[in-house]
Amino acid sequence: MARTAPESIGALIPTVLQQTQHEHGALFTIQRQWNQLLGKRLAQHTKPASLRRGRLVIYADGPGESFLLSYERPRLLKRLQTLLPGKVDDIVVRPGER
Repeated sequence: MARTAPESIGALIPTVLQQTQHEHGALFTIQRQWNQLLGKRLAQHTKPASLRRGRLVIYADGPGESFLLSYERPRLLKRLQTLLPGKVDDIVVRPGER
């Protein structure tokens, strides 16, 4: 079996970055715009942690923030769907640390 010449790291970086952007670009966009999407006060106590199969998982510092986020959920989902059409279908709030 013949071996192919190894590729340089520099040649692989654009491909890796493109794959990362494709897989995680929507989450990165949400994280960058979190204050504007949710409001600074609530955004300080919550964190968008993952986005898989259209489900955004958000960690909230405590039960008060979880309750407020649940109340804001419909408005936030609508904003996310406007920002990223076809990317976010559901929001799940979990306890956790920012």
